[in-house]
Amino acid sequence: MSAPIIEAHRGYSAVYPENTLLAFRQAVAAGAPSIELDIHVSADGELVVMHDATVDRTTNGTGAVAAMPWSALRRLDAGAWKSPAFAGERIPSLAEALSLSDSAPVAFNVEVKRFSDPGRVAGKLAALLRRHAPRQGEHVVSSFDVDALLQVRAADAGLPLAILGKDGVALLALAREHGFPWVHVHHEGVTGDMVAAAHAHGVKVMVWTVDNPDLALVYAGFGVDKICTNRAPDLLIAGR
Repeated sequence: MSAPIIEAHRGYSAVYPENTLLAFRQAVAAGAPSIELDIHVSADGELVVMHDATVDRTTNGTGAVAAMPWSALRRLDAGAWKSPAFAGERIPSLAEALSLSDSAPVAFNVEVKRFSDPGRVAGKLAALLRRHAPRQGEHVVSSFDVDALLQVRAADAGLPLAILGKDGVALLALAREHGFPWVHVHHEGVTGDMVAAAHAHGVKVMVWTVDNPDLALVYAGFGVDKICTNRAPDLLIAGR
């Protein structure tokens, strides 16, 4: 049984401001081969790296990402909320984040929400993922929304897709129905039997979000293919 891939949740977000280039670069420096990030679409169609639908929690601004142009979003401070030491960090575009794959051995798990303009947005996402293909591993597109994943597939049938959720058994049924190669399952929904069933049907399993090294060892023992964490890979596996 091979060791699971350790994926940095929103970058090295335990220490650095989530979903920023700083958090992504520090994850790479800590040895993470994969990084999870979230995207929304700005008012003028830019793919923006942000978890929440609004900028209120993680920037010095207020309002919905979808209501703001990229020129306004990129001026916001996305670091000071975490610590004054990170003041001046900006919201990255997806293109800026993915460009790290051009020079570093890292792949991205891009979580998408429902697209308001599926054809245009899914096509732009697919083009960026192809333009910045990783040197090792592969980018994955994940979502809680089946329709969003199918829209990405319509734009590029070759991109690996992952359905997100909490019930591993239900997710596996969806993955089998739609031919998704990954299920990304909340840690409470992952069992050894569920992982074995997934692998029996050729489906890979990622578990999120695990910060306790002892629990990470449990899930590694189940045979999961990837563990998503806020911590650095060396800290997560310190219990080995």
